[in-house]
Amino acid sequence: MIVALLVLAACGSTQRMPQDKGYSVTGQDSAFRFEVDRQLLREWGGSGSVKFNQVLEEELERLRICRNGYTLRSEGVREGVFSVTGRCRS
Repeated sequence: MIVALLVLAACGSTQRMPQDKGYSVTGQDSAFRFEVDRQLLREWGGSGSVKFNQVLEEELERLRICRNGYTLRSEGVREGVFSVTGRCRS
């Protein structure tokens, strides 16, 4: 019983899905974070793919962040989610 609860808790804590779409953008003004489920990122063709950049640009526009372009700073993977931070160009 205890083992089953530990396994269930571990599974729940290791899979963190950004929003319902499989990705999310958070931030304001000059900095943001773009998080994408790793499986969805694979389907898009990776972090340098046209689809990745298209979705990121659409979300930044929708949220009215980075109207003059952006630069990506750092990236990493944690709990099944690929995360990249960026800064807006002035």
